[in-house]
Amino acid sequence: MGDVPAGTAASGEVTEVGQGVRVDLRSSDPFKRWEQASVVRGSAKGTVSAVAYAALGDITAAQFHSLADIQRELDADVRLSNRQNVVFRELREDQLRTLFDRLEAIGMARPGAELARDVVACPGADTCNIAVTQSRGLAKAIGDELEESGLAEVGGVRINISGCTNSCGQHHAADIGLFGAERRANGKSLPGYQLLLGGHVGQEQIHFGQKALRLPAKNAPLAVARVVRKFANERSAGETFTTWLDRSGGAAIVAKDLLDLDVVPKPDDAPHFYVDYDETGPYVAEVSESECAT
Repeated sequence: MGDVPAGTAASGEVTEVGQGVRVDLRSSDPFKRWEQASVVRGSAKGTVSAVAYAALGDITAAQFHSLADIQRELDADVRLSNRQNVVFRELREDQLRTLFDRLEAIGMARPGAELARDVVACPGADTCNIAVTQSRGLAKAIGDELEESGLAEVGGVRINISGCTNSCGQHHAADIGLFGAERRANGKSLPGYQLLLGGHVGQEQIHFGQKALRLPAKNAPLAVARVVRKFANERSAGETFTTWLDRSGGAAIVAKDLLDLDVVPKPDDAPHFYVDYDETGPYVAEVSESECAT
């Protein structure tokens, strides 16, 4: 992984993530890193919960059987989170090491939940009849870009993606949200996304993200990485993404640094821009009726 900018959780800063989850990734020990990122201790009742990280919400059948075995062994309550991870609740402190060892054995103990690499996406055009883009493919591409840029363990930023405007991926309520939309350039269709910034769940209501700019799908990972890096470099200690965004002038101001990415090259110069993630042929925005259609 590349260098992590100052101000990120991985640099040793204690930071607030999501709603009240503290992350402090100072240790190089795998168990400590997992504990610091994935264990939540209730201050009122002394409860202990821990998150098993499922990248893109994917779990294999073998992992699922193993999770059931772990639940029985620890006699824990298990829930699925809205960030597509598995949460073990009602744990004791002396069970954490056992849980980590069991999760490590099945590849689910990576520090990821509530960090930038924990990108959430709806199924997108893989299975949804009304999605116009491959949102899961974009989620993986964003995760890869964050890893390569040393930004995957930045805390305090949630990234959500939907393959259309219907917000099954809850893009409207994420710090960084994207929803799929067809774009046309040079006489051809290509996959695109609207970038939103600053969505969050407040004390009494949800605040929808502000429109930043539209992007070709293949430039969206770099755009997200730039926003995450800017946030990590400029945030004050403990500052939330929303507060930082307001202090920076809002989504429209932040978007000015991304305008060079809202450019579509000609098909002969960059044919991959006209092919969606996880596809091999030219992009076509085909939709039909589904359970979401009215």
